[in-house]
Amino acid sequence: MFDAILFDLADTLLHFGKVRPLSLFGQGCRDTHQYLVDQQLSSPDYAVYRKVSLRAFTGRYLWSNFKGRDFNGMDVITSVLRKFDIKASDHDMQVMAWMWYRPVLPQAHVVPGTHEMLETFRQMGIKMAIVSNTCAPPHCLDRHLEQENLLEYFPTRVYSSTTRYRKPHRMIFESALSQLGVDAQRTVFVGDMIARDIRGANRLGMRTVWKPARRKSPINRRRFKPDHTIRIITELEPLVRQMLSPSTEMDAVA
Repeated sequence: MFDAILFDLADTLLHFGKVRPLSLFGQGCRDTHQYLVDQQLSSPDYAVYRKVSLRAFTGRYLWSNFKGRDFNGMDVITSVLRKFDIKASDHDMQVMAWMWYRPVLPQAHVVPGTHEMLETFRQMGIKMAIVSNTCAPPHCLDRHLEQENLLEYFPTRVYSSTTRYRKPHRMIFESALSQLGVDAQRTVFVGDMIARDIRGANRLGMRTVWKPARRKSPINRRRFKPDHTIRIITELEPLVRQMLSPSTEMDAVA
């Protein structure tokens, strides 16, 4: 028996397809530069603006991988604006953050049947939360979730860009558990990354469900073995029903 389900976000609830980082970066860079010009905040040379932006992002990305901690994309925007001595309002910065994020929207999709599944879980009284490794600012992710009609199901959302701890660190999981008011032993975690999602949740004693992304291989699966495996997210509903049945012993779903 359990009380809550924690979900990873990317490639679990939301699927982004083949992401081309340089293309997305270029679009975000062009849009934010044009915004600065249109708002008459500044008009730095685009080539210089792009170079400074890339350096700011790359520096924080390398730092985060070295430290095993995450950064918030708002820090990159702040650094770039400071470099050009641009005095922007909080509103301007939030708009720019969304401009950096929105190029991923056309590639994102939700598997049909996901909303119905989540509504079923809500009606069953199961608490739900999102626990995601991301450098995207929370307001951007929340806005995307709202556009996909997913936000209402997840009053609790824990992003590593806010906590700075990323999975598999126990702190990011414990933050979600604390906000939900549930114990790890009575919680299920669903994610696509064996070494981060499954490994971290297993350490805390959660029951784990692995939903592998197509483009990712099952690295360390033998070392960090999930309790169950599903192929698509909507297979979670029948699995949950069987897990909640006191007379049923569940094996992993192949």
